[in-house]
Amino acid sequence: MTSTACRIALLLALVACGTQHEERYGFVATLGSDTTSVEQVTRTPSRIVVDAVGRSPRVTRRHWTAQLGPDGSVQKWSMDTYIPNAEPANQHIHHTADFSGNTISLSRGVAAGSRDFAYQKQYPATVPWNAFVYSTYEPLFDAARRQGAAARIGQYFFEGWDESHIGYADIRRQSDGSYSLASTGLAGSGVAHFDSAGRMVAYSGAGTTYKQEVRRVSEVPNIDSLTTRLAAAELETGVPSELSPGDFVQDTLGSAILTITYSRPARRGRTLVGGLIPYDQVWRTGANAATQFTTSEPITLAGIPLHAGKYTLWTLPSKTGVQLIVNGQTGQWGTSYRSSADVARKPMQVDSLPGNVEQFTIRVEPDAAAKAGAGRGRLVMEWGQFRWSAAIQAPVPAPAKTR
Repeated sequence: MTSTACRIALLLALVACGTQHEERYGFVATLGSDTTSVEQVTRTPSRIVVDAVGRSPRVTRRHWTAQLGPDGSVQKWSMDTYIPNAEPANQHIHHTADFSGNTISLSRGVAAGSRDFAYQKQYPATVPWNAFVYSTYEPLFDAARRQGAAARIGQYFFEGWDESHIGYADIRRQSDGSYSLASTGLAGSGVAHFDSAGRMVAYSGAGTTYKQEVRRVSEVPNIDSLTTRLAAAELETGVPSELSPGDFVQDTLGSAILTITYSRPARRGRTLVGGLIPYDQVWRTGANAATQFTTSEPITLAGIPLHAGKYTLWTLPSKTGVQLIVNGQTGQWGTSYRSSADVARKPMQVDSLPGNVEQFTIRVEPDAAAKAGAGRGRLVMEWGQFRWSAAIQAPVPAPAKTR
């Protein structure tokens, strides 16, 4: 064999050797009946390349690359983000991170310029992570498995909660071989499942407030085409600011002004009571922050006497009914319920609806049989096919004086 032929044979062998370890796969995340993200992953022993589109809540296209060390740890990372329906100045974001030294170096750039950050290493390993980008979960769990049955891994939060800061995840191996994930970026605990080769095949967020279910797939659609379709559909329906948008209700009943501030999750085909809303567990009665209730006058709600002031409303469903919980703590997140602050608990009336209410709704209904200004009505909560309600009695306005 000539020297040229030898060099060609060697080159072909090296190419074959370099590509035989390449894996191509994807992750699909769903929230009820809605697909919330699709991700395409190409992985070799030294590199991860991901193309992804998600809508949690806005349509967002991401491309990220990680350089891996000999042990598989993330050494350097970069990501380009495109948000099609954002303002032009915020459509493009560029991130970089260097985890290879004793200091973690980070950069975040937009059209107006870039910002640099640096953090001293606090944990044996730190990875870039976003709660809605499930390809970032794999390096997180890989780092944890290298440490054993229980590990604390640093997380660089990008484009989300506590952006550009370092948090951490506590990861534990379960008896069935799965791993639990509790993180400063999650409320609750998620569970990841792996195959015999250590590849993440599924992740469940059922135990978190995000609720997404994720599965590994062998093929995904073209990410760019999917982004174009989703962005166009988003413009038609309106660009969302949150998965569960907030709402503000204000009504007058008798002489009382009643105000309710809450968030409105969508059903998305899910089983609600006994599923998404478990039996015998206190529910935040909406999403995000705790549901705030304010009355300008003393009233009676579900038979509970309330002074004028602010409260939070919670509910406790069971197989036999639903209790309304009026709590004196205010301003807290919906995962921060404290029973010691309860004012009282009382049963609500439970009815079924003939159709589907897609978004959780709270309102105040005046008593149709009462005279105008009588101060009688009901607090009503509707979602899916349930209707929960409780009677309200408010003061009757004093009659106007005549001369």
